Amino acid sequence: MESRPLLFVIVAIQATLVVLDVFEHLWGGKRRGSEAVQLRPLIFLFLVTLVFLVLQVGGLSLVPEASELFASVRGLYGGYFDEVIAAPVRGVPLLLVGVLAFYVAGLWDYLVHRFVSHSRWLWFTHEYHHLPNQVSVVMPGILVRPFAAFPLFLTLAATSLSIYAVFVLAGFPLWDLTPALPLLGVIAVVLTASHSSFLRRFAAVHHVMRLVALTTPQEHLLHHTVGVDGNYGNFTTMWDRVFGTYLDPLREENRGKPLGLSYDQDFLGTLTFGLAKLPPSIRGRCQLARFCNIEAKHLREGDLEGSSTAAE
Repeated sequence: MESRPLLFVIVAIQATLVVLDVFEHLWGGKRRGSEAVQLRPLIFLFLVTLVFLVLQVGGLSLVPEASELFASVRGLYGGYFDEVIAAPVRGVPLLLVGVLAFYVAGLWDYLVHRFVSHSRWLWFTHEYHHLPNQVSVVMPGILVRPFAAFPLFLTLAATSLSIYAVFVLAGFPLWDLTPALPLLGVIAVVLTASHSSFLRRFAAVHHVMRLVALTTPQEHLLHHTVGVDGNYGNFTTMWDRVFGTYLDPLREENRGKPLGLSYDQDFLGTLTFGLAKLPPSIRGRCQLARFCNIEAKHLREGDLEGSSTAAE
């Protein structure tokens, strides 16, 4: 990103959401009368987070930066023209490109999420993200994602190809889109907010975000429920509405559903294709059942007490 102040603001917002969700886990449970989480499970989650973080950073290091990817696509399209205008996009065109890029990226995010990440053969690249039965930005698999590079590259590549295709068809210059890259930070903030357990408690957050089709914490929670097929948009619900997969958290039938996976799985299992799982002794000592539906067999909706909190 060009703007360091904007980058600082984006990181600060994400860090604040993490702190608020930590607060929600440590003290919110007391408000709800839940048993306090002991130190050992917290240390276990911290260690899993470190392992997931190393895998995520390693994977992302293999993906070209967004600016490089967009420049490569611009060069690809430019090869078909005698003259290429590659000046940075500015002014009103920057605003229009930003809006276009947001919803085009939302389309590809939706398609990759629904038909790639949730496909039978590539589910292993996304399974860890649905493992926690507490949807919060402090959970490993949500805060850090070992295989995040795979869907990210697909979405960025498809978005850049699509945007420059629109430029070509409309007769626009093949602008350098570097000034528009801070939009990725905005998307990252919405992604973080949509998983926040702290923000999910406030109905006003849902009502404000949905006005511009941003994915709300209440809407995305439904995507993490057992046996539910919908709300695939990670940062905009526009395409869920277009393709008929939108689920309204205000509807009574969408409330109180169990979260997580419908089968026995743990953090190690999501990295080993289920071939190796944590020993029962570790599962017990680290209270893994509080974070995953371990020993669950063909879990159905209603088999567990739902931990979701829908918008009022």
